[in-house]
Amino acid sequence: MILNDIANAQLDAASINTNHASSIVPLSASCACCESLEELMALCKTASSGKGDLLVLELNGTADPLAIIENFSLLKDSLSLSPMMQICMVDVRKWGNRDQLTPIEKRQMEASSLHFLSYTDLASEDDVERVENLLKDQFPQSQRITNERLAKALISCAQKSGENISELDLSTINVGEFCDSHSGHHDEVHLLSHQVKGCQVSLPPKVRNSSMERLLKKLPKEVLRAKALVKVIEQPGSRWLFERVGNEISPSPISVSDISNLSSSLLCIGLELDTSKIKQLVSDEFGYASEIL
Repeated sequence: MILNDIANAQLDAASINTNHASSIVPLSASCACCESLEELMALCKTASSGKGDLLVLELNGTADPLAIIENFSLLKDSLSLSPMMQICMVDVRKWGNRDQLTPIEKRQMEASSLHFLSYTDLASEDDVERVENLLKDQFPQSQRITNERLAKALISCAQKSGENISELDLSTINVGEFCDSHSGHHDEVHLLSHQVKGCQVSLPPKVRNSSMERLLKKLPKEVLRAKALVKVIEQPGSRWLFERVGNEISPSPISVSDISNLSSSLLCIGLELDTSKIKQLVSDEFGYASEIL
């Protein structure tokens, strides 16, 4: 598994159960197709020549997937990765309501052959049905996939039986036609993905759970996503990964044990972040002189 995030992808990589993948490689870059293309291709070539059955590449949530798909298509003869599937994760609560980032969300769906509806348990049946119908009408090339169908198809692919793969249309999009219609790598949508940045500031080694949640709630609206890695006074031992997506804080932090090389820190991702304001919020909450990492 190659896991890409805008800044410090090690945080997300460490939160994944290592029993679910033979290797997990973090790739930190706001745009994997521009900033880290050579590194990404080298990792993929290494994976394609190994003994693994599947390669999973997760791009950061504001990535433009078109350039990645194009490069994979150009290098298909040297990368033994077939079939290739582009899966778009759709948050049914927020589809079409991403403000200035809505064009990126649309691009991700345009480039997908499959899509998965997430957070359906936190949305009404009417909202789920509305989003499903919108996607079906606007992006007919992308099939809706469930956990069960995807797992069945991937297992079949790994076993090279081909029995269940036929149930899914895994053909990729027509990359050449798609690129022509969007003027290549540097159209407005692609450049918009470059505007999303990350900043990381230090936190005290140990904090109270309530203080960490309070800090996350106080972060400015420009913060699209925040992650904090700290030890919690009430739960000694492991370190914990707190998250905020939009205005929503994850109900419970994730225990992280295999990340001893990283210090306690807060990572914020968004547009036009004011690092000094974020540092001040940390200082006000903990009485701690935070530093930019």
